[in-house]
Amino acid sequence: MFKKEQRKAGIMGGIAIMLLCIVICVPVAHVGAKELVVKVGVLMDQTGPLASPGRKGLSTWLWYQEYFNSEVGGWKDVKGNRVKLKVLYGDTGFQPARTIALYKKFKAQGAVAMANIGSVELAAIRAMCLSDQIPVFTNSGSLIYPLPSPAFGHWPDYSACSAGVIDYIADKWAKSQAPWTKKRRPRLAFIGPEGYPSWAASITPEVMRYAKLKGVDVVGCFFIPLRPIDTKPQILAAKTKGADFIYTGIVISQAGAVIRDLIKLGFKGDPTKEQGRIEPITMFPVPPKQLITMLEGRKDLVQGVVIVGAHGDPWSDAPAMRLIRKYARKHGKLEVYDDNYVHEWWAATRCCKAIELALREVPANKLKGSDVMRAAFRIKDLDSGGVLPDPVTFTEEERIGIKRLRIDKIQGERRKLVGYFPYKMLAPMYTKEYAKAHGKKSIYSEQSLQWLSLSADEVGYERIKE
Repeated sequence: MFKKEQRKAGIMGGIAIMLLCIVICVPVAHVGAKELVVKVGVLMDQTGPLASPGRKGLSTWLWYQEYFNSEVGGWKDVKGNRVKLKVLYGDTGFQPARTIALYKKFKAQGAVAMANIGSVELAAIRAMCLSDQIPVFTNSGSLIYPLPSPAFGHWPDYSACSAGVIDYIADKWAKSQAPWTKKRRPRLAFIGPEGYPSWAASITPEVMRYAKLKGVDVVGCFFIPLRPIDTKPQILAAKTKGADFIYTGIVISQAGAVIRDLIKLGFKGDPTKEQGRIEPITMFPVPPKQLITMLEGRKDLVQGVVIVGAHGDPWSDAPAMRLIRKYARKHGKLEVYDDNYVHEWWAATRCCKAIELALREVPANKLKGSDVMRAAFRIKDLDSGGVLPDPVTFTEEERIGIKRLRIDKIQGERRKLVGYFPYKMLAPMYTKEYAKAHGKKSIYSEQSLQWLSLSADEVGYERIKE
């Protein structure tokens, strides 16, 4: 009996020791760990002129929330708490007042980062985000610069898009064997929406100077409404000026109208193969599928349309594209899947990376926008999963992370790569005050000055004029 009790006591003692070891081995940070949320405010048009990309963009953020929380499992903060992503959203209507109201609402609800789809929205909240030190992960290609700035982009600055178009035209013209291309310089006309910040950023004095330096004659900048009914007068004016190329962009409503009317007038074609033809060039917010739909399903009409941008083909076999298509299929949106889903998935990816880095130092219940802002500067060599051709690094000065600009042509219903050109942001990088405070000799970066064939002494702290 005594031995039996001894054995029992020994077993119980062993169990006690095992339990004690388990308790001791559990890291203190995980004791009492709980599940928390980090909130991101998504400010996107759902009913206005950018409703189509806005609705797709918001859907993508909600898909990413689902993916990140269920498949990735969220984050773990410095205290060992499990942390999930919570997307706050509303309809900006692409109106500044509504955008500001949503921003204030999301800020009051504890959002530590924001995301938006267009330049009007970014313009509305930029100063407040900077003052509040809340980073904004934006689809806008303008207003990210000049510094100081709260914005991080994934889309080329619009001056860089124009530089890419100019490089493409100069390169194509130089390689042509057509006799007329040896007798004169190529001619380019810009046709875009009046009063729209993104388009204003595409036709700056820096862009005009760069065109001259590259041997491309700009024969005019013609304006149309954001939702035009008829763009033929502007196209005819460009034709009268001898345009070989028309660059239009930003959204399907106006770029699509220009391409539609260029076809109706019988001008569309390759000017290096047929004299008198005009080649249309647009930006990749104009997806091939939407353009085909706008042209009554006629795929043949859009073949050869040139698209400037940065992101890979949404239908490629790249890891990120496969993952986004998986969620598009799951939610019944594969038929309308396009670039708009891609760029917002990438926006969510880099936003969540910044939050991840911040949570390594700050617990979720104490996380602030300024923590996420500082953490975004620590993003190094982030793999986009095939969205961009190169890994992305952010710093105080590098807010976009694109090294190469992509030129595609529409083939079938997809984009086919033509080639890459170096990313060239021509716009000023700093405000005058920021430049002086940080020992800069100009509001332009040294690299921008080289592309523009200018020196800091020539320019100083003022913007160049045409």
